[in-house]
Amino acid sequence: MEYEFTFVVSGVDVDDESSVDTLRESLDAMLSRAGGLDLLTVSYEGESAVQAALECAAQAKTVVPRLRVLRLDRDLVGVHEIAERTDRSRQNVAQWVNGERKAQGSPFPAAEGTAGRSQVWLWTEVNAWLEQHDLADGMAYPTRAEMTEIDFALANMFSLSFRMATTDEAHSSARSAIIEELRTGHIPGFLNYLRSLEGITDPSGSHVLIVAAAQEPAIEVMRLVSSFEHQVVLITMVDGDFIGSVMSSQVPARPTRIVEVPLDATVRDWMQLLKDNPRVAFVPAVDRSVTDIDQAPSIQQVLGIAA
Repeated sequence: MEYEFTFVVSGVDVDDESSVDTLRESLDAMLSRAGGLDLLTVSYEGESAVQAALECAAQAKTVVPRLRVLRLDRDLVGVHEIAERTDRSRQNVAQWVNGERKAQGSPFPAAEGTAGRSQVWLWTEVNAWLEQHDLADGMAYPTRAEMTEIDFALANMFSLSFRMATTDEAHSSARSAIIEELRTGHIPGFLNYLRSLEGITDPSGSHVLIVAAAQEPAIEVMRLVSSFEHQVVLITMVDGDFIGSVMSSQVPARPTRIVEVPLDATVRDWMQLLKDNPRVAFVPAVDRSVTDIDQAPSIQQVLGIAA
């Protein structure tokens, strides 16, 4: 799904023509200034709003290293702004707010607060309400809960880069469920745990999380893990249990023992092998027919993440 984000940023502004051009060309992103804040507005695709936001922030930082992505702008709107965005009159919007029109379905969202003497609302909640009446702007925005998760990650200087081993749509819903489980049940503790580790970030400072459905081919996931020179975090769900593992292809030249992962094995099968064989290295069985075992890409679990 494609989401639209407006980030509050620092380090660059609209007068920095080089950064403006780079962000527009690389991300189709727009720098602006409003209310004394520098803002970066961009649309980005992802399995979830949290994933998309953090990947987008990481990519923006990569192309413009001095850019700092601070938090999400809440995009508060009053009756006037809602009227403009929906091409309706202020009186019409006031009737929605008071429940005099469009009363079927859920009530109009509660106001976020006041600005001066006027009430203001969170646009993402207003837009969700408008969608019930076919009046939404057609964009997807993070929910209030997702904004909190995104801001937490950004405030703690965390950038998460989510990677998938394949583009097979058959596993898309399962991967989305894994990311949602991470977001709703684990991310605060998960990020705190990652903060204590070293050697698991890419050159841009992003923590690489490989998302793998239980039924995906283990060999494809192993190949992706092996493509990184640094450690990565593999996250999956097996039989309803969320599993996080720090994995590395930089294993000792002669580890204690090497276990083959069959060519037809799934990620579920690999996780069972890992559970049954702690502190060993794994190698794709397919590679043994073409190379010496000492030269085959080996992968070892550095540690399991208790989630």
